Amino acid sequence: MTTDPKAAGTGRIAARIDRLPLTWAQWRLALISQVFWGVIIAADGIPAKVYPYVWLPQHAFGMTAFSLLLAMQFGVGILIGEYLIGIVADRWGRRLALLISTLTIALLMWPTALTNNFTLLMIFFGLSAIGLGGVLSTNVVYMGEFIPPQHRGRVMLGSQVLAVAVYGLLGNIPAILWIPNHYELFINFYCIVSMVVLVPLAWVMPESPRWLESHGRHEEAERVTIALEQECLRRSRLSSLPQPHYEKYAVTAGRHVPMRELFQGVYGRRSMLLLVAWILGYSGMIYGFGGYETLMLRGFGLDADQAFGVILVSSTLGGGGGLAICALLGEAVERRMIILFSAILTAAMLAVLYFVHTVIASYILVTLSWGATEVWLFSMYNYTAASYPTRLRATGTGLTDGVGHLGAVFGPIVAGWLFTATAAFGHAGWFVYVMIPGAVVPAVMIAVWGIDQRRAILEHISA
Repeated sequence: MTTDPKAAGTGRIAARIDRLPLTWAQWRLALISQVFWGVIIAADGIPAKVYPYVWLPQHAFGMTAFSLLLAMQFGVGILIGEYLIGIVADRWGRRLALLISTLTIALLMWPTALTNNFTLLMIFFGLSAIGLGGVLSTNVVYMGEFIPPQHRGRVMLGSQVLAVAVYGLLGNIPAILWIPNHYELFINFYCIVSMVVLVPLAWVMPESPRWLESHGRHEEAERVTIALEQECLRRSRLSSLPQPHYEKYAVTAGRHVPMRELFQGVYGRRSMLLLVAWILGYSGMIYGFGGYETLMLRGFGLDADQAFGVILVSSTLGGGGGLAICALLGEAVERRMIILFSAILTAAMLAVLYFVHTVIASYILVTLSWGATEVWLFSMYNYTAASYPTRLRATGTGLTDGVGHLGAVFGPIVAGWLFTATAAFGHAGWFVYVMIPGAVVPAVMIAVWGIDQRRAILEHISA
């Protein structure tokens, strides 16, 4: 393969991006991408917040139906969206994928505010979740393609502090204000934010120059890269930019997504490991816990304001604090070890919560456990996106994270059954399921069989 910097498809754009000094130019794009994540994850938790305080008191449907509703939104809808819109992102661009995703959320979620009919809720939460999945498969991919390798951990995890802040504030302050008496406003709020905030952002974001180069669109890639270089030079106040090392980069240009590569050779092995880890993690520590967290807090005797207060503090202070610490560590610690430590901390705090669950203990322990869980989640997103080459990065991320949402299909169902079946024992079976197969096991798998990513060039990690 040629490495002539003037030849098409040889990584010349990637080399130029990775030698840029870190400035507000890269931070801005990373933060914008994480606004998408924060808004859609806040919308992702709507049924889990509304059911305990609205649909359950109305006797609209029972726990089995609620578990199926969680499985539809958390699992089936997101799985379809991550896979299909992930293909869109790799074939037609990251911006288009984000635009389609946000329009899907805005246009298809609002009917859920008009009914408590189980069948209609299943349909519209499932359809709108396709947009949620599209954002999940694309936002972290977009962000990572602008960040130099020596700053990847700092910028990606640092910008994700904004994501958890947006998620915590948008997901819980409106809940405190509007659930249970005006829950319709709570649901419509996300449709409005998606249309008014996210759609314009998707419209004006620059396309990823790495993606443009990988598709042979060199003139467009050149325009975006020149604008980025000029801004970085101006903001850094350097007299000139460092020279790019073209010999270290090589990419294959093409307009098609080579799907078969995801199931062959080194990428096939990575895909299988990530699929299992994502399925277990989503089934336990993410949706197995998150889907029943509000019910757990209600069972501990917390009213709606107290329960959403715990979730607000845990998601903003816990998640934001954990990600901020990781951002300060930057690339000093291998990402696989962060994934392992955060899962062990999650399990340890939940073990204590099982025995001590006063209001104060709930604030402290849920904050620590959910903060560690969010570190695990974002580290897994970043790890997954860096495991594939540019030509199939969004598709690979969408496939593994999307199919991983199978864990969000059976996880809430299994977790819900254990939650109910072991209620007399303090929901012991549910706690064990979330802690061991849902947290510790997938983290150990990544720690033992995963790949090193610290300070590595994106094209080298994914080679």
